[in-house]
Amino acid sequence: MAASTSEAAPSKSNEKRYDLENSPFIELKTPFADAEAWRMAIMLPLVIPRMLIMICAFAVVALINTLAAWNWPVDKPLPAARRAWVLFSKEFLVVSLWMLGFRVKVTGRENIAKAEELGSVIVFNHVSYVDAPAIMWLLAPSGVGKSSVSNVPILKYVVRAYQAVFFHEEKKPRDGAAAAPAAPPKPPKKNPVAYVVTGSVTEVLMKRVGEPSYGKPGGFPMVCMAPEGTCSDGRGLLEFRTGAFVLGRPVLPVCLKYKINDHNPAWTQVYSELWHLVRLLSQWRNELEIIVLPPYVPSAEERADPKLYANNVRTLMGKAMNQPLLPHSHAHFLALKKLKVTADWTGTTILARPGVVEEGRYVDFAKHGLTA
Repeated sequence: MAASTSEAAPSKSNEKRYDLENSPFIELKTPFADAEAWRMAIMLPLVIPRMLIMICAFAVVALINTLAAWNWPVDKPLPAARRAWVLFSKEFLVVSLWMLGFRVKVTGRENIAKAEELGSVIVFNHVSYVDAPAIMWLLAPSGVGKSSVSNVPILKYVVRAYQAVFFHEEKKPRDGAAAAPAAPPKPPKKNPVAYVVTGSVTEVLMKRVGEPSYGKPGGFPMVCMAPEGTCSDGRGLLEFRTGAFVLGRPVLPVCLKYKINDHNPAWTQVYSELWHLVRLLSQWRNELEIIVLPPYVPSAEERADPKLYANNVRTLMGKAMNQPLLPHSHAHFLALKKLKVTADWTGTTILARPGVVEEGRYVDFAKHGLTA
């Protein structure tokens, strides 16, 4: 049984003077150097073949999962026989990880069966786009994500059989937009092979995790969520949001630790998605350690206080990874994204609109009408 108290929460970073030099969303600690350039020249001829093999592996998974979920309602759990095909198909995701150069070490596999027995919710620290195939390969869970992901080619057929839950993002109007006549909103793009929630996602998840068959053959797979809400640089844990903890279920903490060589696999505010991927593929070897901790059963106090529950699990995961709890959150990421603050292609210079970055590599969020 989990303890009902947590360590003191880290103090908030200065909202008016945000330090970009030490931000977990701006990668400045692994600049592009001459040694990496020489290695890239050697590895580049292999990039296209590796990418083609990776795409083929995903296509095989998509084909098998399409057949597994064929003519089956997206809001109903797959029968055990169909789910068996999903579990078979996930092994092809190892090929994708290999093509990205990753060797994966897993500890604590024995905790997965216990988590399924308890009907747990999976929580993990979000670091990279590599998280998705790694988590899918290890646990084959039911994810929760933005509706836009449900329309990604190939991937949308994969996630159908994983029975992911998608939600529509509500875009807030810009300052002053309320006074102007608003154009009628465009209807969201429909996807008949995805379960897109139009109401409360929490209500859907509460119903799903409350079913007796949840996490067992013939029921919905365990729900998987990233309480940080976005990716960090992998050197610490962002503040946790409470979405996974309001469900009141035990959680299965899954810790992802990437080895950082000349290039950080973390998905931060990058200059170019393609450039980031090419750098990743140009490493001699990438390494990922996945630590599956024992299921964490909340106390009565934690069930009544999701924030306390989230803080306790965050503290536990930080200790398991020997990483600090950072005073940064999803709100900081959104503020930086809105201001279009990124690192340049060399990973040495911060790019932003004129007047955003101040002397000493700070940003004054309040000056730009933002809070974080």
